[in-house]
Amino acid sequence: MAEKNASPQSHAHEITRIPVGTEVRAAYLFSEKDVRIDGTFTGDIITSGKLIIGETGYLYGNICCKNADIYGRIDGDVIIGDTLMLQSTCIFKGLLQTHKLSVERGARFNGTCKIITQEEYQKMEEEFKGSSPESENSKNNTK
Repeated sequence: MAEKNASPQSHAHEITRIPVGTEVRAAYLFSEKDVRIDGTFTGDIITSGKLIIGETGYLYGNICCKNADIYGRIDGDVIIGDTLMLQSTCIFKGLLQTHKLSVERGARFNGTCKIITQEEYQKMEEEFKGSSPESENSKNNTK
């Protein structure tokens, strides 16, 4: 007789996805999990996980995340706590602040880059989160 696995399945590798052919316009997207964009997203993204913009992905907005792999296109300002990888198919336009940067041959970058410390990232992350509409709503609800 087969033994039943009593423990629930792990959801540790859940990913928020915006697939090809999908366009999302929002003030911001907040996720504690990884985020993958293969469609179009207009707005700001805050994630504690990794952001992946696929080859067909386009993001028009600002990003604050721990790590990112960019294959597609970004127009906006980016704050990365650890490593940003600009892949050969990437088109990036904006202000970049990251702890570590990897640029593959063929990637197109048009902007300004600043290498930051982990402490600077943590401070910027708090400021970024503090400027989101959700934090404004919670401030208004406490008054």
